[in-house]
Amino acid sequence: MARDHAEPAEPAVEELSTDEAVRWLREVDGELFRTPPNRTGREAWVAVVRVPASLAERKPTIIGLGATLEEAASVAAAQWRALHADTTLH
Repeated sequence: MARDHAEPAEPAVEELSTDEAVRWLREVDGELFRTPPNRTGREAWVAVVRVPASLAERKPTIIGLGATLEEAASVAAAQWRALHADTTLH
C-alpha cells in the first residue's frame, strides 16, 4: 500500500547580494566554506548555520549549497526563514 504524503516544499530562494549574504551570515553566526576547485576548475560554496536551541529539536543545522557564496547563503537564508515561519504557525 502506497503512502499518501507530500514531501515538504523547498523554500523559495531570493538571491542575496554579496553584502547581504555576508551581513546575514554574521547576524546568525553562520559560517561560509569554499571547496577547492575540482579537476575541471569548478568549486562549491557551503553556508552552515546553527539553529537556535529553541528550534534545534526539529533541525539543528542548516546547510546551504551553491556555486557562489551568494547562492549558498541565499539557500541557507531561505531555509532559515521557512523554519521560523513554520514555528510561528504552530
